[in-house]
Formats: sequence, structure tokens, C-alpha cells
Amino acid sequence: MRTTALGKTSPKRMLSFIIFCAICLFLAAAPSWGATKKKGHAASAKKEHKTAPAKVAAPVAAPQIREWGPYLDVAYELTYWDKNEIKDWREKRDQEIGETLASYIATWSGKLAPGQKGAERPGEQPQLFRDRDYLRLAIAQTIDYLQSDNPESLAAAAKTIESLKGKASMPEIAYWSGMVKALQALERDDADDFVAQVYGIWNGSVLYIEKNEIATGATSGAVPTNTPFYYRNLINLVVNRAIIARKLDGLNALGPLFVMMNDRNLGEKDSEGKYTKTLVQRIVDGLGAPDSDRYRLNFTVAAIESKRLQQVASSKLDAEGMTESVQKTYERAKTFNDLCFKWAAGPRSSGVVMAAVDYLDMTSFAIPRLADNENAAAYKFFSTLPDQEGRTALLKSMAIFNDIAPYSAGGWERAGYQSRELYLKSTHRLWRAIMELSLWTGDYYLVKLNTTQDAQNIQSYATSMQMALNSYLNFLTAQQGRGFNDVIPDSAYFGAFEASDKVSYAYRRVSEFSTDNGAYNLWFTHRLLSAELFPLSLREVRQTSAALKKDGRYNLYLDYFLPLASRIKQSPAIKKWVSAQRPETATASLAYINAVDKLFAGTAPAEVPTDTQLVASFQSMREEMQRNPDHPTHNLLKLFYLEEIQKNSNFTKLVKEPNRLDRPF
Repeated sequence: MRTTALGKTSPKRMLSFIIFCAICLFLAAAPSWGATKKKGHAASAKKEHKTAPAKVAAPVAAPQIREWGPYLDVAYELTYWDKNEIKDWREKRDQEIGETLASYIATWSGKLAPGQKGAERPGEQPQLFRDRDYLRLAIAQTIDYLQSDNPESLAAAAKTIESLKGKASMPEIAYWSGMVKALQALERDDADDFVAQVYGIWNGSVLYIEKNEIATGATSGAVPTNTPFYYRNLINLVVNRAIIARKLDGLNALGPLFVMMNDRNLGEKDSEGKYTKTLVQRIVDGLGAPDSDRYRLNFTVAAIESKRLQQVASSKLDAEGMTESVQKTYERAKTFNDLCFKWAAGPRSSGVVMAAVDYLDMTSFAIPRLADNENAAAYKFFSTLPDQEGRTALLKSMAIFNDIAPYSAGGWERAGYQSRELYLKSTHRLWRAIMELSLWTGDYYLVKLNTTQDAQNIQSYATSMQMALNSYLNFLTAQQGRGFNDVIPDSAYFGAFEASDKVSYAYRRVSEFSTDNGAYNLWFTHRLLSAELFPLSLREVRQTSAALKKDGRYNLYLDYFLPLASRIKQSPAIKKWVSAQRPETATASLAYINAVDKLFAGTAPAEVPTDTQLVASFQSMREEMQRNPDHPTHNLLKLFYLEEIQKNSNFTKLVKEPNRLDRPF
């Protein structure tokens, strides 16, 4: 007769079978958000670039978990998420479990509160609770704090986990205890305690978990899966919560932690972008960058965040134009740029130079895209860029350059540079950034000057334009006699030509509404200065000649421009440059220089190329020089200008005193 297995099973075996089934069901129902890991964060800790939090992947046919405990046991897998992601996860678990996390916290806070452990009735034994109950409550309270920033939740978590201080040597308890204390240190802005707690987590918890997983993997072949979450939590705690959000100073001692983290597996797949890995790599690279403030974690993170926000702001400005969102992004970028100055190794360190260049470049990018800003009163930050903000940035950067220029003679290592070559490269970058912002600001007002006929506006725009461009010309002039010519890039003199050329136009427009020769004299002085700085500007020379003839002042052309033409032919710098050129690549330049005196006088022979041909050739050269700061002609312009500016000639006297034109020689 057939019988069932149950009929032949003893009661003892039956009990074992039931227990085994219960364990299997519990394991099948365990939280599994680790199976579908949340994608990594953006490389520079950008919260808005994070992907959505990973969903809990419930096993097929497994019953839903009806209690918070198992989720809290693996909460380290989500505590590096941002507030909105934790909130979304929490609300979904509330619905799934049928009990809110707030209710869980309230219930267990009541159960574990002192005075609640005694017997409810005389004679009963006091109720005992597992260490796991205390730990789960502390974790729940910590999660509530991470989502809400409610300091009461953090204080409650600290009080709860204090009950487990006797087990602080256990890695899991050490992790959560250290995390709570580190968060409390942030609340107090206590950098020293924060650093101590972070290293406490690393040494007292993470390293032990690493060893355990290595040992387990060595014996069973299993791949470690938990440590990446602990790494991400520490990275987020230091970078996002401490430096980005709290702007906590004094965390440079944590730099070695990121060097160690750079060798760890952060558990990110290629499909996830490896955002956290990229962030750590950038931090490590920044800590050792030869042209930055090395081994300073605060500065490095601020610089990374500032650069990221600058890129975002620039892209958004190009795509959206001026909007409130773009303005806020620019303001945040400036905030972290300011922190770079605050957290730099010194007021004139290599990091300060880098931060100055970054802000100058960001401002130079924005100014030509602000054509409509005066019609948008709400965009106050943008409205200050060409004038107040830009002028402040220029003056600040010029002061930095003036202070670091003497390092050319020695001492560049004190500023943090590893070599003189790196120092020179950095000073050249700073100079070019100053020059670019001056020129872009001049162009901004030039557009306005050309689109108005109102005398008051002409005066206002011309004044602003002259301030920006003259500040650069005066900056270059101020370097004469200092003996540090190698810190000035060759392209500085072509930039001075462009500045002088534009400012002369501004003085010409103003002179139309003047009752004296002050503006007129400044126009002529800058026209001559432009020709001295770029002696290949035939079009501008002819325009000056025509204007002087019209004004009855052609004698100025004869007195100043014709001597310049003779000097061009006799210049040692130009002769050396001509001899080094290949005829097939410099035909126009050679023809121009050989006949420059006749071209200036308007008596050029027939074999000389026409004005139109020469202007077209030189315009192409000018455009190439604008794009290429290393164009060889830049060096020619520098040498030619320095030949004359060091003399006591009519030209140098005129530059110092333009009103001498109203007096006879």
C-alpha cells in the first residue's frame, strides 16, 4: 500500500523540516537592492547628475518583506544616496512593508527607552532585546537624518548606538557608530573630530570588512560585494557632505584616504559610467598636479567642483541664453572658485594662479553672450560681469601677476611649482587670461558704441571701453624696467595692438562731441601706438592718413608715421626676422617691409603689391595670430616694440604726454 513521506516522518524530523523551510523563505525575502546597484555619481559630486536610485529587485515568487529589520541590516548600500533618492526609496518601502519608517522608529524607541525594560507586572522577568534591535533603530534614525537633516534624529541615533559601545570593536557597529559621530562633527563644524571619525571608520571597520571578504573569497571563490558600498559612503561623506555641502575647512589630512581608495574596486560597471571612480581619480590627480596646490584636499575638491560648474554654466548659457537657472549655476561656480582662493596654500600659490585663470576664462566666455542682459533686470549677476565683476577680477589677477613675476629670478618653488618651466607656463596662462578678458570687455562695449547715436550713451560706453582696454595697456607698460620679460608671453604685444586699435576708435567717437583736442590727441596717440605694436597694419595706417588730411592735421602723419616707416626698414629685429623667412611663405611681408617707407608716403612703385592685396594678406595673418598664441610673428612684434619703447624718442614722449601734440616741437 502506498504511503506518504509525511506518514513515515517522525515528529522530530518534521520539526526540523519546518524550521528549514522557514529559513529558506526568510532568505528568499531578504532585501536585494544590492543586486541592482545604484549607478555611480557624477565625477565632480554633482547631485543633479546622479541616476535614479536602484529599485529593490524582489526575487520571483518571493513574498514581500513585512518588516523593516532586513532592510536596515543592509542600509549601508544606500546611505551615500542624496536626500531625494533616499526619500523615494523610503516611501516605496513604507508602502511595501505596511509600516512607515517613522512608525518603526517610534515603536522601537519606546521599546528600547530606559524604564521600558522592566516587568509590566510584579514577578515578571524584564524583557531583553538583542544588540541587533539597538543597531537597527540607530540605523533607521540615521537614515531619517540623512534624508531630512533633522538634528534631533541624529542625536537620537547617537544615543541609541551609545548603548552598544561595549561592542564597538565589531566592524558593523564600528561603522555605524563612526558614521553617526562623523555626522555630528559636521553639525558642529568640527574638522578635527570629523577627520578622526572618518579614519576611525576606515581603520576600525572598513579594513576588517575587507580582510573578511578577502578571506572568504580565497576559500570559497566568492567575489567581494559589500566593500564598494562602504567606499562610496566614505567618499560621499567627505566630498559631498563635508566639503561641497558644509564647506568645511581643515580636511587636508584626509587626502591619503583618497589615494588608498583609488586602488580599491568601487563596484561600478562600465555601463554605469564609473562616476565615483572618476571622481576619486580626479582628486588623486589634483593632489599631485604640478601646477596646482598639491596635497590639499579642500582646495582640490573645490577646484574640481568649480571647473565642473563652469562647464555646466557655459553649456547652459550657450543652449538657453540668460535664465535664472544659468545665473544660479554661474554664482555657484564663483562660490567654489572663491573657496579655491580661501583654501589655497598661500595668497600667491600656484593654485591661486590656476583659480584666477579659471574665473577669468569663465567671465570671458560669458561676456560676449550677454548682448541682452540690460533688458533683463533680474539677472543682476550677469549685469555686473562686464563692469564691476570683470574689473574686480582683472585688478585682482593683475596684482597676482605682479607679485609672482619676481619668481622668474628665483623662488618659483616657494609658490608650489616643480620647475621654472611650469612656472613660466602658468604665468603666461595668467597673462593671456587677463588679456582676453580685457579684449572681450572692450568688444562688448564696442558693439554698444556702434549701435547708439545718443551722445550720452556714446560717452558712457566709450568710457567703459577705455577703462577696460587702457587697464591692459597700462598693465603692459608697468612691466617695463622690471626685468622679467620672460614671464610676459610674446602674444601680449599683439593683444596690446588690438586693445590700442579699439580704444583709439572710442576716443575718435568721443572727440566728435568734444570742445577741445584732448580726445583727439588720445585718438592719434593710440593710432600711432597701434602701428608701433603691429607695423604690418597698412589698412589702419591709410585710414589714419585719410582722417588727418580731412582734419587738416596731415603734419602729424609726416612727423610721426613716416619716421616709423624708416625705422621699420632699419630695425635689427625685423632684419633678423626677414632673413629667417622663406620667400615662398612670407612674400607679402617681405615686399611690404622693403617698400614700407614708400607705402606710408603713398609713392609705392608699380611692382609692389597693391593695398588690397597687402591688406588681405595681413588680415589673414592677424586672424591666425589671434588663434595661435605661439605664432612666430608674436615674437617679432615683441622685439620690435621693445627696441623703441626703451628710447627717449618723439613716440615715447607722446605716449607719456599726448597733449604735447598741441605744442610745437
